[in-house]
Amino acid sequence: MSDRRSPTVIVSRTVLPEREEEFSMWVTRLITAAYQSPGYVSAGIERPNSTHPDEWLVVYRFESGPSLDAWLASTAREELLAEGASLFEGEAIEQIVAGVSGQDEVRVVSNYRLRPGAEIEHIVFHQRLLDTLNNFNGFIRGEILDAVPGVQPDTVVTLTFDTKKNLMAWIESDERVAAIADLETLTEGDLTTSIVGGFAGWFPISDSAEAIPKWKQGVVVLLALYPTVVFTSYLARWFWPDLNLFVAIFIGNVISVAILTWVLMPAITSKLAGWLNR
Repeated sequence: MSDRRSPTVIVSRTVLPEREEEFSMWVTRLITAAYQSPGYVSAGIERPNSTHPDEWLVVYRFESGPSLDAWLASTAREELLAEGASLFEGEAIEQIVAGVSGQDEVRVVSNYRLRPGAEIEHIVFHQRLLDTLNNFNGFIRGEILDAVPGVQPDTVVTLTFDTKKNLMAWIESDERVAAIADLETLTEGDLTTSIVGGFAGWFPISDSAEAIPKWKQGVVVLLALYPTVVFTSYLARWFWPDLNLFVAIFIGNVISVAILTWVLMPAITSKLAGWLNR
């Protein structure tokens, strides 16, 4: 296989109806093993929906073609696939996509919990959102990972733009305000929104921050970002349960940036300096 930049593999499986709880535990172990494989960037799970009924998707993204090949051929993966064979009907379908991510790309990541029964309405909402975003300068793509009980309780939506300027134009737009208002009718609990991109300022620059591979920067930011988002979400829920949504998002982002910039990122990058610079 030729070398590719940030290739993605999408694995489609049909889970036996009575085995979904076992599948949730099994796929968690599978993604954990992928995380430990060199070159891992990200992974996610998408439950069956109207575009792929009866099929669960497991999506992996790796730093390069060789690192993806190594994971696909690894003993750890082969053993887990053999162990989980009885959970599925039919054979797995694998699709490898050569994804190219520009260095300047920035993303806004939102996670929220749908109210029971809102799944179909949410699909329609998301398609409407993408139609709106296609009219904005710099919009590249939108990705959605559905909630998976016992594994990933929130629905996660990632919107990618070519530059921070174009992303901020969307963030500050009337169209986004209207979209959030529509989304509120489909969700329960808090909406958490984070902007991800331009990590160099969080990493050591004694040699060159750009020398640190982007996938390593992404992994470290994710390690710091996830507990920060969870912390700020619970903080808002405990102390300001009736706070206006937009004010809550602003305050949450201020607190998150402060924690990341002055507490977590300096500590994590210091501890992982040897690995980051290898």
